[in-house]
Amino acid sequence: MVDIFEEVDEELRRDKYQDLARQYGPLVLGVAAAIILGTAGYQGWHAWQTSTREQSSDAFAVAMNALDAGRPAQAVSGLETVVETGTNSYATLALMQRAGIALEAGDHAAAAGFYEQAAARTAEPLIRDLATLKAVWALWDTLSFNDVEIRLTPLTTATSPYRHLAREAIAVAALRAGDMERARREYQFLSTSFDAPQGVARRALEGLALIASQSEPDQAEEAVPEPAAATTETDSETEQASAGDSGDD
Repeated sequence: MVDIFEEVDEELRRDKYQDLARQYGPLVLGVAAAIILGTAGYQGWHAWQTSTREQSSDAFAVAMNALDAGRPAQAVSGLETVVETGTNSYATLALMQRAGIALEAGDHAAAAGFYEQAAARTAEPLIRDLATLKAVWALWDTLSFNDVEIRLTPLTTATSPYRHLAREAIAVAALRAGDMERARREYQFLSTSFDAPQGVARRALEGLALIASQSEPDQAEEAVPEPAAATTETDSETEQASAGDSGDD
């Protein structure tokens, strides 16, 4: 009698499992298939990303070698390829290099355009702000004070790595436009800012001295200083900041 009950219980369990399999089997199989396909897709995407990054790195290196070897036309062609087909990080670096080549050739408008493209392409704030600042320097002789202020004010926030250089450029632009009060205000801020680089603080004091001298009618007129981009010290600082891969693939 016990065997009969066990057989009946086993049959009931079998029927229950079969019902569950019919009810949830397709769902389980679908989830399993999705996991398998998702894993395979991720691995494929990761492999593609790695391959694209390596190709971008190789193409960028070839272009830079051509530039170092004195073959600018070949370098420009290689950099254009990186911009079109490379990852965002290498495309940004390629645009920065294109801007540098344009500056060497005296084409400041083209250089500014490449810097602006680089700023729009990258998601790395350090590179974006540097490219924005360099675009302003490239167009310095053609920009009004309002242009400089509009472009660089976003770079003067407390978290911006180039806030002091941006303020200095605004001060110089104000001085060039004859807005002595605005120039004095910016220079005073820079001269008393405890975290301002030494060079910036020194030039701020020189700017304040220039403003004071111009306010005295007996003093000889002095030339308006150039923005920090013209100094060796600032070039060194910005080039160090721009070195390396930003990583925003």
